[in-house]
Amino acid sequence: MFKFLSIVLSFGLSSMAHAEVKPYMDQMLKEIFTLKPYIVSDVEYRDPKNFQKIDESLKNMVALSEKISHEGKIKKSGFAISSNALNQQLKEAELVYRVGNKDYSLWMLRSTLSVCMSCHTQLPSSSTKFEFFNKEHFLAKPFDEAEFLFIVRNFDKAMSFYDQVIDGFPANGVPQENVEKSVARKVYYFVRVKRDLPGLIKSLEKNQKNKQLPEMVKKRIAGLRSAAEKMKKETYPEFNESQQADLKKYAETELKNELQGDFEFTPQKDIAYLKISSVLYKYLDQYPETPLKPEILYWLSFCERRYEQKAFYSLPELYLKQCVLEHPGSAIAPSCLKEYQDLVMMAYTGSSGTHLPKDVERELKSMKEMIEKMKK
Repeated sequence: MFKFLSIVLSFGLSSMAHAEVKPYMDQMLKEIFTLKPYIVSDVEYRDPKNFQKIDESLKNMVALSEKISHEGKIKKSGFAISSNALNQQLKEAELVYRVGNKDYSLWMLRSTLSVCMSCHTQLPSSSTKFEFFNKEHFLAKPFDEAEFLFIVRNFDKAMSFYDQVIDGFPANGVPQENVEKSVARKVYYFVRVKRDLPGLIKSLEKNQKNKQLPEMVKKRIAGLRSAAEKMKKETYPEFNESQQADLKKYAETELKNELQGDFEFTPQKDIAYLKISSVLYKYLDQYPETPLKPEILYWLSFCERRYEQKAFYSLPELYLKQCVLEHPGSAIAPSCLKEYQDLVMMAYTGSSGTHLPKDVERELKSMKEMIEKMKK
């Protein structure tokens, strides 16, 4: 659904396909902007006074996503790489919201929306119609507006708002956490999406002019800039359809330690994870029917599960969920489920222990049963 919207906004379909889905696109735009102020605010999403509007919009999105996912031309376009996971995730977000677990519902909605951002990330652009609607629903806080723009793939404009957050600190009153997230978004954009390390260096250099940034943020920016300087001449490897073995060797070599549970928390590794992620995603985008698809989803989750600490979204969970839902009979499906379960458990573990909602338990049980059924 959102994936489809981003495609329409970014590239457009053929005139015939566009005519067939245009009514859905228009309705989806309406729902997205209805939810815009709630997507970026935990408080507003939980507020009882907003329940009716949010629940109605979520239900509309579920209905629209089902209609769009059944469009033949969309399926054949090669973009529907997460349609099953996306539709189920959205259904669960609406159900969980309705029965009362607002925090988990928002987590699911945000991770679902991130699929929009993840599709065809190589050529960011926007549509005139989207720009018009967005001006009518502009969010006053730069960080909130940036987050929304980032979700819907309007990366260039999102970057300018993230720079406002970073360069205007502390006078703008933005929490340090949001400054840190803004830096993480910029790295994601320049490394995974734009593939422009020199551009990242220049952008970070500009942010360093703000001498009032917290020491932790200063250190983070300096480390990322230094790492980008060392890696700026490295290329992004390309693989064609006949080079599946080479791609597999590349991924398993680059992620050798991570696949064994050993992650490094360094600026250079953060950039490396995003570069590997960009290579894998581009290959999956070009060859959506590759037999390596479940493995690629598994590798992608490892590329991003540590980098996404500061992220607004939760892409690793979606990759793993998609692996199980679409390929329950694959050899890697049990590993995907295990990693997914670990990430979910981590999300619900605090000082008082682990408190897994019933809805989450049911989801995990259902995924496990899918795999067991395929084994039999």
